[in-house]
Amino acid sequence: MFRAFERWILGFGMGVVAFFIERRLIKALKKGSMEPAPRTAAEMDPDATGREGQLTTSTHEVRDQPER
Repeated sequence: MFRAFERWILGFGMGVVAFFIERRLIKALKKGSMEPAPRTAAEMDPDATGREGQLTTSTHEVRDQPER
């Protein structure tokens, strides 16, 4: 019984917060004060390949690496 009441209260609270966030978003969109998100470094770099996790140096160029 307590768990159902707790979930109801939490759901109601989240609904109220979502309502106010949505109102602010709609107001900002109507006003035109929304700016596009800033571009990432990969979008600005024409040589970016989009690959992540690729090593740029070998292990003998980095200090404190054990020899294999």
